[in-house]
Amino acid sequence: KAKEAGWDPKDSSRRPRGPAWEDPDVADEALVDGATARQAVQLMGELQDKPFFLAVGFLRPHLPFVAPKRYWDLYDRSAFEPAAVRTPPAGSPSYAPQFGGELRQYAAIPEKGPLDDQLQRTLIHGYHAATSYMDAQLGRVLAELDRLDLARNTIIVLWGDHGWHLGDHGIWCKHTNYEQAAHIPLLVAAPGLAAGARTESIVETADIYPTLCELAGVSVPDDLDGRSFAATLHDATAPARDHAIHVYPRSAPGKGPVLGRAIRTERYRLVEWKKIGAPAEDADVELYDYESDPLETKNLAGDQPDVVAQLRALLAGHPEAILQIRKSP
Repeated sequence: KAKEAGWDPKDSSRRPRGPAWEDPDVADEALVDGATARQAVQLMGELQDKPFFLAVGFLRPHLPFVAPKRYWDLYDRSAFEPAAVRTPPAGSPSYAPQFGGELRQYAAIPEKGPLDDQLQRTLIHGYHAATSYMDAQLGRVLAELDRLDLARNTIIVLWGDHGWHLGDHGIWCKHTNYEQAAHIPLLVAAPGLAAGARTESIVETADIYPTLCELAGVSVPDDLDGRSFAATLHDATAPARDHAIHVYPRSAPGKGPVLGRAIRTERYRLVEWKKIGAPAEDADVELYDYESDPLETKNLAGDQPDVVAQLRALLAGHPEAILQIRKSP
């Protein structure tokens, strides 16, 4: 039927566009995250008498921003303000930002150009509503953990796999090497850890696995990229890493596919854009200082060559990227 209607279901660019947000007046379990919480609660009841590992993946607040109406009603849309900075960092490569390709696949979103303030407020409202809906489902899971008297000897990790631009720099969604996309939530609760502690220590998602192993008393393989941050959980002042690394690809005009390899320290982020295997001198470079410019308004690479050199030395300590393995047509 799809092909009869004139579009290929494998070609997302030609599919009918659905809504980017929705506020149905339905029960929590009518939507996917509510059903996920229900299944997690059921599984904990079945597993409570033996050691278990349970991964519970909630979809929201990912697009589309769909949440029961009562979560939308928690917020006054007029109180939301669009981002203060709505342009890319001055001096950044033209290809480094992106302007909402994922969002623009949805109905009522212009396919190009800026979004008006009313639409921005609606999207920000939807993001908050979807987050509150997910948070309530997480609360159901944790409440059941308490009811079963399992919380006192269970390790709990809450984390997200990426951040989300809500109009800052004119960017929507993820898919960048900037702070809003690369900085993620990460919370850990475990027996013997103080409640409410906060640390400024840098960690990577690759560090979660060895940390869980150490907390659970499980041996850790020798060939991991990650390193345990259990010591930081016991002492918030104990450093875990002096920098994190992350990467994202782009297609650069006149260069073709390039990879943005980034270093984030406590103060700075450096992004080095180049073809995989190309010499470092061929790269475009971005540098941001989160003490003097937390909103990333200007690329400082040309102004601070000494800092660039220090951070590129850190980056050089990591293996060069390799081409992704792609399935043959």
